Amino acid sequence: MRDLEEVVAACGGVASYDQIEAWGIARGIVLRAIRCGVLERIRQGWVALPSAPIGLIQATRVGGRMSCLSVLRAHDIWCIDDHLLHVRVAKHAGHLSSPHDRSVPLGSNPKRFGVALHRSPDDVDLAAKGASDSVPVALLHVFRCQSCENVIVSLDSALYSNQITMSQLNLLVSYLPQKYRDYVDLVDPTAQSGLETKARMRLCALGISYTTQYPIRDVGKVDILIGERLVMELDGERWHTRGEAFEEGRRRDLILHARGYLTMRLSYFQVMNQWEQFETVIRG
Repeated sequence: MRDLEEVVAACGGVASYDQIEAWGIARGIVLRAIRCGVLERIRQGWVALPSAPIGLIQATRVGGRMSCLSVLRAHDIWCIDDHLLHVRVAKHAGHLSSPHDRSVPLGSNPKRFGVALHRSPDDVDLAAKGASDSVPVALLHVFRCQSCENVIVSLDSALYSNQITMSQLNLLVSYLPQKYRDYVDLVDPTAQSGLETKARMRLCALGISYTTQYPIRDVGKVDILIGERLVMELDGERWHTRGEAFEEGRRRDLILHARGYLTMRLSYFQVMNQWEQFETVIRG
């Protein structure tokens, strides 16, 4: 029984009978584990450990695999939080269920159950054995699901964290219409946060020149340098909770001011909700 639990855990906490049998474990052992409460049957042919991630369990219960933003969040890749479970199913899949109860049909309005449904395209091989899509496949669905700015945020983050390579990205976009292929020209693998990417994209749209990750002696790299002396630093929510990071930011600001730079430090909330105010300041 311990070996069975280890196999299911290795599959992410949710596994199909086929996956388990590939490890040489007989179907009878799985059924006994279900009767003993070691495993839970969540859909025909699929079981889960009680400790399995709820997103994987719910996506499997719907009748598909966790994908798109839900996968990115699980891998700490920057993306918006739309509070939906993103599930990929076969293009013509039917008999889909509520993520909470297999006996309740998903119906024609999945969002009432908190589900964003993705259909597999015909011309892309998205075969997967597990309950979750890989990061590259999840990103493929982000293109059609999100705005250009949000797509670039996620691509930058995945590239910076080495969860996808440029060659993989070029392969992905080759499956997509031309308008999505052009997104590759907008990515910046050096971007260290989604806030930096959003600010960069908005400056680009305004036709304002900038340099990202610009090195300044005794300061290190600043997030964005606009023109010759306007420094934009993007402070995520985590920054403010760390005393040492807060002090380091003020040390950097002092040196920058001493050298004639102007520092504009923006919070997560300001970038996301008050950008128009800073656009006026930047233009000035």
